[in-house]
Amino acid sequence: MNTELDTAFLIETASSVVADVGTPEFSDALLRAIVQIVPHNSMLIIGAERGGGPVLLCDRLDEAERPAFYDIYMKGAYLLAPGYRAAQDTDISGVWSLKDVFPGDIANSDYFKVYWRETGMIDELFMFTRLDNDRAIWLALGRYNENIPYGDLSVPFSDVDIGRLNLVEPIFREAARKNWSGRAFENQDTLQSLPDHDRNRQIMDTFGKDELSPREFEVCQRLLRGHSSKSAARELGISPETERIHRRRIFNKLDVSSHVELMALFVGGLSSK
Repeated sequence: MNTELDTAFLIETASSVVADVGTPEFSDALLRAIVQIVPHNSMLIIGAERGGGPVLLCDRLDEAERPAFYDIYMKGAYLLAPGYRAAQDTDISGVWSLKDVFPGDIANSDYFKVYWRETGMIDELFMFTRLDNDRAIWLALGRYNENIPYGDLSVPFSDVDIGRLNLVEPIFREAARKNWSGRAFENQDTLQSLPDHDRNRQIMDTFGKDELSPREFEVCQRLLRGHSSKSAARELGISPETERIHRRRIFNKLDVSSHVELMALFVGGLSSK
């Protein structure tokens, strides 16, 4: 397919969703269009108000990923997730790769070890649409280590994939805004009741407070939010060496031996209370 024909195909495919704006079929139409533009194994559409919990609008997950998503992510691990955290930033919109919203190697990250590896994914691609300053929706496209009839999905999303989605993102953005702007996420939109967001945030915001000193608690809060020793120390105005001393004391007092075990303890607390 030459570039001219490819561009025409992409625009025609993306424009097909416009006819379903405002109907219950909109999410399915969006799915059908995007999978033709960027092949993937699974897709989620999620909405959230600023400071609020995620609202699941469309679930096209791989069966292997579904238990981890419903039993871990939706019960509170979303607070640590790159897509949710990025959506809370009102400056973020458009197409973003996983490395854009999760700096560093996710395979060696604590988030990977407590949640992401349970999904079986090898890569994610995001498209964020701001409905207004306080609400956003985002699409999360996932790839797994397997081949399917319409392409080899055993590799991460490529620059070509991202370029194709970027080309038609303005069409999807305006269609999504027309579909969801000016009204609340209604019952027919949602596939699962909202998580107990206030409870989850309280667990996160008070995690370790009774066992730790005030400074150790401040360090612990940075650890939960993915900070390295350097970034936590910089934010708290202390040296990385002092931060590491506090970190060791946190591990001792909470009876864990690593950052990963600390994150696992937090995630376990979300599902047990």
